[in-house]
Amino acid sequence: MVKGLVKLVVKEYNDHTDINLSNLQIEDADGKIQSLGETFKGKTIYLYIWKNESSLPPSENNKEYKELKKRFAKYPDVTFANLYIGSSTQLKSYKLVENDFSKQIIPILSVENATPFIIGKDGSILSYKGPKPSDHTLVDYVLFQANQGENGTKSAKRLIKGVNGKQQFKSEQLIDWYTSHFGKAPDKSLNFAVSTSK
Repeated sequence: MVKGLVKLVVKEYNDHTDINLSNLQIEDADGKIQSLGETFKGKTIYLYIWKNESSLPPSENNKEYKELKKRFAKYPDVTFANLYIGSSTQLKSYKLVENDFSKQIIPILSVENATPFIIGKDGSILSYKGPKPSDHTLVDYVLFQANQGENGTKSAKRLIKGVNGKQQFKSEQLIDWYTSHFGKAPDKSLNFAVSTSK
């Protein structure tokens, strides 16, 4: 892990944290329309946003996504969802309802490839184009901290500072978090990756 490069990637996680998506209208696969805030009341959402049918969010067959969901199953206030912002009407996913508010938000949510965002319990964007399931320790820590209301850049930087050159935790606090969350002590060298979302 090259810390300088990693810091460049995670510094944008807190872009648009002033935007609240609670009033964003979404339609479920059965045609029911509700706001994001009503649909996921009291939940932290690991939300894949997508618009191109050639770049789909990870499915339940994706091993890393499935394992991430499994690790967070013990936290009842964390949920996983996909939001389609394209124009097709045939997809079985939450879909963005077109209205004045969504037209203002689309430029912020528009992505080339399926991209994860983390939305806080109050509807605010806590991690903009955030860590992917393949980012192992990073995605778990950022999502865990988002569930406490912390933005992704702040938590990711704390994690990065807490890892030494040998890919090991420097602080007891991080060791305790890892042990509690993963159900085992950290390995001698952490599985640590950082990907970018464009």
